[in-house]
Amino acid sequence: MKKLIYIALLAIGFASCSDFLDIDDATKISNDKLFSTLSGVEEALNGIYYGMTDFDYYGCNMIMAAEVKGGNLKINDLTFENPFSFNYIPAFQFTHTEDGQDDYFDGFYSEIYKIISQANNIIENIEYAEDATESEKAQAVAEAKAIRALAHFDLTKLYAQPYAYSANAQHLGIPYMLRNIAYDEYTTRDLLFNNYEAIVTDLLEAEAVLGTAIGIEEANYSKAYMSKLAAQALLARVYLYKNDWDRAREYATKVIENGSVSLVENPELVDYYIKNEPTREDIFILDNAGVNQSAPLSDRIGISDDRTKLLLLATNDIIDLYEAGDVRAELIGQQLGGNLTRKWTEFSNKDHYTPVIRLAEMYLIRAEASLNLPITDEVQARADLDVIRKRANPNATNLQLSGAALKEELFQERRRELAFEGHLFFDIVRMGRDLRRVDCNALQNVNVDYPSNLFVLPIPEDAIRGNSSMVQNPGY
Repeated sequence: MKKLIYIALLAIGFASCSDFLDIDDATKISNDKLFSTLSGVEEALNGIYYGMTDFDYYGCNMIMAAEVKGGNLKINDLTFENPFSFNYIPAFQFTHTEDGQDDYFDGFYSEIYKIISQANNIIENIEYAEDATESEKAQAVAEAKAIRALAHFDLTKLYAQPYAYSANAQHLGIPYMLRNIAYDEYTTRDLLFNNYEAIVTDLLEAEAVLGTAIGIEEANYSKAYMSKLAAQALLARVYLYKNDWDRAREYATKVIENGSVSLVENPELVDYYIKNEPTREDIFILDNAGVNQSAPLSDRIGISDDRTKLLLLATNDIIDLYEAGDVRAELIGQQLGGNLTRKWTEFSNKDHYTPVIRLAEMYLIRAEASLNLPITDEVQARADLDVIRKRANPNATNLQLSGAALKEELFQERRRELAFEGHLFFDIVRMGRDLRRVDCNALQNVNVDYPSNLFVLPIPEDAIRGNSSMVQNPGY
């Protein structure tokens, strides 16, 4: 516990960011000292992984963004000014502002760019690790590049319109930070096309090198480190968002056929979530050991030992999607008379972890890619969907759908399988679907047609004010 806190503080300290994106040259001296040994590099990497569990990233709000906006959640009482629910109203009603007042999602920008800055610190200073072998240096850089790619990818999902918004993604993306900049440098937003090219390049370079993680011998979970398989799974996801159907299918197949991961079976599915212990299905996770970092999710939307009030509830829109016999329906529980997800369950004195990517998603990616190829492969798509459907309900009949009906079933199956894991809203946007919420008590923007300026967050006011080259998103 103490070591993890020290690592986190150390990582934040050596990656001092002012105005989110710059780094003072004065940190160079401390960086040289930190990176003079392999153990220092290991501490820096552990600090990054730890930082990714922050409340403003995968510790809570990266998951919440997709669920609050997408329609799997509703706020129990819009007039009850408890920050645990009240500060999600801007996301729920699509009323974000530049100043981010009373808005939990105001923290994404600085937190994720801080992770990127820390990754760049490793890449830029690895040469000072005198006791590290060239292989160990290459491994550290590969882990940092994979993390950097994931962080930038998540930023594009939050602050840029989807890839298909314009022809060949020739619209504004985000600043892609291939290096840390000095305090007197300004960054500019690049085209989304270029963002994706850089993300893919980082992941491909990481895939080619990733082997045994630095410091894995002392890890609680080996899957809490970037691996070749994790890079390949992330590539499948990125290619899916890029509408590069051939490569999305190729990389999803690589992961499925790898053999080192497999789906948990039907009798284990509910326990997989409730026990909150990594299984053979997980590909990349974040370890929150010692700090109960996933408790914010349990407090807000899940089963909590100490619940005294209802904050956000699972909607009937998601509950009604589960047919009789679907074991995933058991992952909706009740406390104080309200529907909550059991995917996030808090236990006293128990460490938690966050599944970032798991094998079931790869089957869904391959199914979607197969349906969108120039020559569609509906046989493959139905087979992959049936794998997931029948894992949830062994008595389900084989799919016989085709065409538009099969594509709609694909979307609904993604919603059922990945509910409360941070996917729904981003799926709606990247697919160019209209947002439609039925069991929704929002006072405005219950339904939003695609495309919409409301589908992206505003660049925070501080980032605009401190950088004359920064362009705000339309509508803010």
